[in-house]
Amino acid sequence: MEAFVNFINSDDSPKEENNIIEKDEKVVSDTASGCFVHKTSRDINLRLRFKVFLRDHFKCCACGASPAKDPAVVLHVDHILPWSKGGETVLDNLQTLCAKCNLGKSDLSCDEKS
Repeated sequence: MEAFVNFINSDDSPKEENNIIEKDEKVVSDTASGCFVHKTSRDINLRLRFKVFLRDHFKCCACGASPAKDPAVVLHVDHILPWSKGGETVLDNLQTLCAKCNLGKSDLSCDEKS
């Protein structure tokens, strides 16, 4: 167990494994076609997924639902700025949402929720 905790907390892993991009790097967008050139993969690896859940205390950021209180709750990791709109797969752009909130959100970003 101690080895697992050390592994999760270590920063020794390669940049691609953590899906981290430098602050200076920008997402390049082709405005004519609406396509984005992403620096990270859309897929969220298990280590990054665990870090998001840990940061958000294993609760939905929108409604507060938790599997600890209700075993029927399923948690998802969601892109705050959607992948389809140029959002990257980095810790700062990910949040924990329950299945109901995530499916209701669809590809809306936080400022579009109304």
